[in-house]
Amino acid sequence: MDFTAYCNGISGKLAELWIDRFFSAYPIDSTGFARTRRDRFANPVGETTRRSAAVMLGAVIGNDAEPETVKQALHDLILIRAVQDMAPSQATGAIAALKDILRSEVLPECLKPENAGSGTLKNYLEAESRIDTLFLMALDMYAEAREKVYRARIEDIKQSQAQLTRLATLRRTRHDPLPETDNEG
Repeated sequence: MDFTAYCNGISGKLAELWIDRFFSAYPIDSTGFARTRRDRFANPVGETTRRSAAVMLGAVIGNDAEPETVKQALHDLILIRAVQDMAPSQATGAIAALKDILRSEVLPECLKPENAGSGTLKNYLEAESRIDTLFLMALDMYAEAREKVYRARIEDIKQSQAQLTRLATLRRTRHDPLPETDNEG
């Protein structure tokens, strides 16, 4: 049995199972929307998830893929999750979930006696190793993206504080009294 050909034959099923794992990290009310809306403008998260999962699945099962294309697909997916303030395990866990999917959908075929000498099991183990590599890359990307998000938040706070300080200083130098308020309560 040719491992890559077999996986390509069921890649639609594998992709849908994997995408469902990605969407399971979201609240149930948004999960339905992400799964059903396929318009990239109305549902950019769903579209990015589908596109990225397809690229990464192809690379995992052994299709020729440019490393930069795979890295960019993973980055796009992880960046969305970092901005959404997910926990690291929740953001990256769906990458590792592909192992469970392959174990249930592909491994039984690889373990059949007629496939014993074909190198199928070796190819399967290589696919699992590629998943491990993607998972580790995802952790690094998530940490980097979260750091950028935190830095942006800190800069926003600093800018707000600086603007408030400027306004207070301007008000003091002009000797304008503070506006009176009617507190009747």
